[in-house]
Amino acid sequence: MAYVSKRLLQQLMKRKLRYAGHFMRGSSGPLLQLHISLERKIEGKRGQGRPRRNCMDNVKEWSGSTSYGDTKQKAKNREEWRDMVANLWTEDST
Repeated sequence: MAYVSKRLLQQLMKRKLRYAGHFMRGSSGPLLQLHISLERKIEGKRGQGRPRRNCMDNVKEWSGSTSYGDTKQKAKNREEWRDMVANLWTEDST
């Protein structure tokens, strides 16, 4: 059962990274509204406590990037991004 959960998590991570690379390269076509909503900052105050993680936080962490711009630059090189996704491993993998 643990093996199945690990494989499922790994597949979800790979799919999320594939989509993020596709999106950041601009290969998704005229999805400007979605693009704007992912890259913009929300105005106003946020509540107390730890900031919530979002999709791009995961993508930055899994790709080994420190910023959104760095991640976007990595995604521009399709073959390098594809290799990175193919060699992705979870922390529990051996």
